[in-house]
Amino acid sequence: MKNLFEYKGNDLQINKDAHDGDLAALKRYLTIIDNCEFKSSFPPFKFQQVDGLTVIDESAACPVGAKARFGEFFFTQIEEDEIVYVQPRQGFAGISLAWLCKKYDKKLTLIMPSSKEASSHQRLCIELGATPKFVRIAAMPNANLIAQKYARFHNAKYVPLGLQHRDVIAGAVSCIHENFRDREHPKKLWCVISTGVLCRALQIALPETEIHAVAVARNIRQGELGRAKFYSYHKTFSAKSDVVPEEFDCEPSYDSKGWDYASKFADEGDYFFSVAGKAPETSVQPENVDSQRDWGDFRDLPELKL
Repeated sequence: MKNLFEYKGNDLQINKDAHDGDLAALKRYLTIIDNCEFKSSFPPFKFQQVDGLTVIDESAACPVGAKARFGEFFFTQIEEDEIVYVQPRQGFAGISLAWLCKKYDKKLTLIMPSSKEASSHQRLCIELGATPKFVRIAAMPNANLIAQKYARFHNAKYVPLGLQHRDVIAGAVSCIHENFRDREHPKKLWCVISTGVLCRALQIALPETEIHAVAVARNIRQGELGRAKFYSYHKTFSAKSDVVPEEFDCEPSYDSKGWDYASKFADEGDYFFSVAGKAPETSVQPENVDSQRDWGDFRDLPELKL
């Protein structure tokens, strides 16, 4: 298995969202949802057979991405009128947040790392109604600190990278549990992992299922992996996968990397979770977005300038 690296038995094998064990955590998160009497507005999962694997195809049931499905309950609990999030060059979180903000009448402010040219995902977020705030940073943690300061200054709701929040986990666990209520649980399920929200929620909702997680970005930190078997994809986050499925719509630089490994190394009957299809083309052109900033240029965030 060239370029396929599996890590076992290290201190990453902790699920920070299930410190009390998968079964206890399942009960705890379902109780949160039940106490609020929340019902998802999204249709059920779409299952389809592809080359001996069962694909959970969110591009068919949830075109704006699974993060919108999982984050809906979280939005019903937010009192603030403005949402603040850091949108990297690649990622569906900002796109999903834009959809949720429109549905729940919230303003979305996205802190975006400065670049010569805004990415297609960033420009799509702008087209969908987000207000961009560009700033030059040395690393993503700096952008998150800026987003937190902005949120405190404006009494807005800061959303952590990857939508890592208790109520998002609760929404994800509830959705997955409900969609498998009358269906045999898979023996093995493959997915991609970045911040690990989906991966950890799958472990809680499907406690007897063996999860295989293909990393597509950054180093996995303690508490993010849980009991999943872990593989590191051999290309960078922004690079396109070597294999992009033709049978279902799948983001080429994200879920397709998980599909590449699953299609090669999974057993017949395994499941694969695809969180979103390819992002739609945006009408916002790079030349219409002023995304370049020098060090110390806080024109978008004058209230935070030191």
